[in-house]
Amino acid sequence: MRRGQRLVGLLWRWHRRTGVAIFLFLIVLAATGVVLNHTSDFGLDARLVQSRWLMSLYEEGQRDLPAYRLGELWLSRSASGYVYVDTVEVASCLGDLVGALAADGMLLAACTQELLLVTPAGELIETVNASTGLPVPVVGLGRAESGVLLSTGERWWSVDLDALEFARQPGGTEIVQVSPGRLPTAIRDAIPAPEQWLTWERLLLDVHSGRLVGRAGVWLVDAVGVLLICIAFSGLTMWAFHHRRRSRGN
Repeated sequence: MRRGQRLVGLLWRWHRRTGVAIFLFLIVLAATGVVLNHTSDFGLDARLVQSRWLMSLYEEGQRDLPAYRLGELWLSRSASGYVYVDTVEVASCLGDLVGALAADGMLLAACTQELLLVTPAGELIETVNASTGLPVPVVGLGRAESGVLLSTGERWWSVDLDALEFARQPGGTEIVQVSPGRLPTAIRDAIPAPEQWLTWERLLLDVHSGRLVGRAGVWLVDAVGVLLICIAFSGLTMWAFHHRRRSRGN
């Protein structure tokens, strides 16, 4: 019994101190999560952030746009969320640009939540998202002997560009991917970077996920999530011990 009491005492001290340590993070996560569930109701997906200080947090990413060289063309995504072929604006793309390929006379731009099919002249052919069968989140594009492949992290999917259908790709396939490059200065400077492009929805999403302060912020949010799981198990363990002891006392 004493051993059990010592364990409960240890768990209680750990439970209390950890809860206090992550209290502020829990408030931020809960508040941003609730607001993000109602971004359309509040119009946060259209309202722009006016604070120059908040926008300055994104300036570095605005200068170094994610870009892929496809033959003589460059495919990139601006800070405002629009995909460009060289300096030609194509369409908005939901999520970060994570891959690009040239196939069957088209250019493919993969964002985390959408896949765009574009002509080399910069004309949009088709947009595919989760509602039309796209496996998400997309983390990359590749090419194999069988054709174009799309990665969701855990597995690869073959892409039927004619029917726009996706099928699981068996393992062991040799896959070649296009690595991102640095967009040439002349093209980067010709792509408009509007003074106001940052929406409150984007800002809240980055705060909620920790991306606002870079990769370290993402790991911090992950760590808070792990601690929450531990707190839940420690609370359950203490409850079970007290319940068992109370039942024996009766």
